[in-house]
Amino acid sequence: MLHDRLTAGAAQRLTVVVGSAGAGKSVLLADWAAARPPGMTSWLSCDRADVDPVRFWAGFVEALRAIDPGFGADAADLLAMDRRMSADVAASVANDAAKLPPGSAVIVDDFHFAAAAVAPDMTDLVEHWPAKIVQLVLVGRSDPPLRQHRLRITGQLNEIRDRDLYFSLPESRNLLAKFGVQVSDADLALLHHRSEGWPAALQMAALSLQGTTDPARLARVLEVGGHAVADYFVSEVLEQQQPELAQFMLDTSILTGVLTADACAAVTGRQDAAALLHAINAAHLFLEALDDERTSFRYHRLVRGVLRAELHARDHTGEQVLQSRAAEWFEAAGDAQRAAHHYLAAQQADRALALLQDRVVPDFLRVPTAPEPLVLSTVDPSMLAGNPELLLGLAADLLLAGNTARGGEYLDLLERGGKIPADSRLAARFAAFQSFRYAVAGQLERGVRAALTARTGQERAQLTDEWDITVPLILMRAYTCLGDFPAAEREAAAALALPMVTEPVTFVMVPAARALAWFEVGQLTEAADAARAAEAGAWRLGFSEHFFAVDYLRALAGLALERRDLDTAEQLTEQVLSITEQRRPLFEFLALLDRAQIWAARGQAREALATVESARQVLAKGASPALVARADEQETLLRLSLGDLRSPAELTGRLPGVRRELLLARIALAGGDHHAAQQHLRAVTPGGLTPRLALVHQLLVAATAIERGDPATASILAGALHTARSQGFLNTVITTAPQVAGYVVEHTGQLRSDPFIDQLVAAALEVRAIQPGSARSSRVLAESLTAAEQRVLALLPTSTYLQIAGTLAVSRNTVKTHLRSIYRKLGVASRSAALERAVELHLL
Repeated sequence: MLHDRLTAGAAQRLTVVVGSAGAGKSVLLADWAAARPPGMTSWLSCDRADVDPVRFWAGFVEALRAIDPGFGADAADLLAMDRRMSADVAASVANDAAKLPPGSAVIVDDFHFAAAAVAPDMTDLVEHWPAKIVQLVLVGRSDPPLRQHRLRITGQLNEIRDRDLYFSLPESRNLLAKFGVQVSDADLALLHHRSEGWPAALQMAALSLQGTTDPARLARVLEVGGHAVADYFVSEVLEQQQPELAQFMLDTSILTGVLTADACAAVTGRQDAAALLHAINAAHLFLEALDDERTSFRYHRLVRGVLRAELHARDHTGEQVLQSRAAEWFEAAGDAQRAAHHYLAAQQADRALALLQDRVVPDFLRVPTAPEPLVLSTVDPSMLAGNPELLLGLAADLLLAGNTARGGEYLDLLERGGKIPADSRLAARFAAFQSFRYAVAGQLERGVRAALTARTGQERAQLTDEWDITVPLILMRAYTCLGDFPAAEREAAAALALPMVTEPVTFVMVPAARALAWFEVGQLTEAADAARAAEAGAWRLGFSEHFFAVDYLRALAGLALERRDLDTAEQLTEQVLSITEQRRPLFEFLALLDRAQIWAARGQAREALATVESARQVLAKGASPALVARADEQETLLRLSLGDLRSPAELTGRLPGVRRELLLARIALAGGDHHAAQQHLRAVTPGGLTPRLALVHQLLVAATAIERGDPATASILAGALHTARSQGFLNTVITTAPQVAGYVVEHTGQLRSDPFIDQLVAAALEVRAIQPGSARSSRVLAESLTAAEQRVLALLPTSTYLQIAGTLAVSRNTVKTHLRSIYRKLGVASRSAALERAVELHLL
């Protein structure tokens, strides 16, 4: 993917690869250079001595002589004579570059060392660079000051940045595998979450784990104290900065979550905090902007841990002073949660707990990122005795921060104390957080009952504060999980109607919850619109990593899966897991089931089964039957895909009536019993189904028609495809029943060609290729290759797509069109499978 993006810059005036230390820039470029034709790539590595412009440009000329030994003779003479860079030298370099072989490339690595000294001359050279002949690639830790905005606006800039360089979960898995390291899915997810995909950290983790099977090693591998990650960051990043910038990074590392200029100024005493934050961000020092205006930032999680450990080691007393300053500033700003966190860190527990009594919920509804879990070691239990309001505030903070077990213990302690007056504000708030506790643990029915009790208490006590809003927010999500979508919509409307509703609730949480509900119902267009609106609201308000983001991320992941964009679906699901993992069991359970669906779509059925089992283990005892049924249904489908007909029948018992009948029909079809399938389908009344289940029903009716050779099959399937097309379904069509996917492939010529049908056929071919135990027919082609397709196929074993286009004197798009048609006719989904099939049919 990144190789393709680098190559795509060949027609642009400049390619920049900008990323933090250890992001893998040089490795990426080295791999790309090695994959290019020999003798067509030159490489210049800069160092601190290249602040001398003459040295830099002499090295630049020398580097290009790897392609043409005579390159830059005049430029080198001018540099030697004048001992300075000039317009004449730049013009000479540009002229000689235009004479190099087309497709050449020059890579300038670590350009940040030379950028300040050579920027004016490099800007001039870029303006005259022969872009279509030689690709110029500048690589560094900071943006080169080369008027990039002008190049960007005119489409002449190719950019690869930190977020592109960081590894995805599959890439992290592959890196570990290269070092011979195998870890469980759960451990891999934890490792990836802690490192955030930072290649340097992952590689050091792999080296540490290499050759060991000790399970305790993984738990220690990313701890900052004394680990190679910390040493690397301190020596390669922190100590390379100006002292005042390095100290500013150390001091601001104590701040939880979001960093703003005001908060940083309050803690450090520096009035230039905004400028320093922008400097750290511009230098790619692991500080990420959280909004378009670049007013709020956050450190890379692992790097912040390193900075905090380094600060603690260097100046423990000074750290306490910084914590106290932060606490007082957040308290003055009205952010009780963060103030409490910092008061505890400053050993001032009494001030921390006093703040939590009333502010914990309002802050949760307004502050973009949750603070770190409270450090309760400094809390004297005697402070809580006889103070139920204080105890509830602490319990609520723990629950909202994701510490479900500890928060539940405090609620139990409060209930046993017997000091909750009936029909009081305390009773209503207690019931609301009992509801939150049960719902987040997956005990949905108990959660609903407690929420309704809280609502009754609120009405009796005539409460009108922000704690009240927790009830519809809990019910909205619980009803969606229970499949009661009208009730979920009523609660969404109720939340928006409350006078104290906050912007994040209005613009993020409610549209996100609606998006997820509409996705599950099967109203995909409405789901996409609501999810995009919630995403925009989250980005604007800084809530993209908040608990509120989970629903819209899951909806977007589901929509990506539906259109078979599996990489995007997996990336979004990993974002959900990073928010929910080991903190909120219900949402971790649902995200793991999402991941299992994606892996199943990739053909990794056994890995998906293991993930379903991991999801089951997340839920506590007493979990809602509706959630257990979700896992049962997914396991059933996975086992069917592996040819297991016995286990699925045993798993259907806990499913609700309609879903059970549809699943039993699929089991019957898998066993070749289309009569039984018909009976199960007749037991379902289509009129009462959601759009999603109605489509599944249509597809299964079509599958039974295919199985029994019904003459009306084409008409029946056409009705199902019309429904799918109008509602935006793709993955559901080709995964509901193998009979449908097979029919689509085998009757492609009879289907009216349009973008939807083309996508459907391509997806059906992909699914057929990855189905366990699938085997292609050895019969002759149903549709012959054209003469042009035969010419492309003949070149396929030995040529790249670009080489095929050049040999046949056609465009790349023409080659791609021919290949799509060849794959469809051969009944395959990849180049290697096409070659294998062509050999079988004696076409090669």
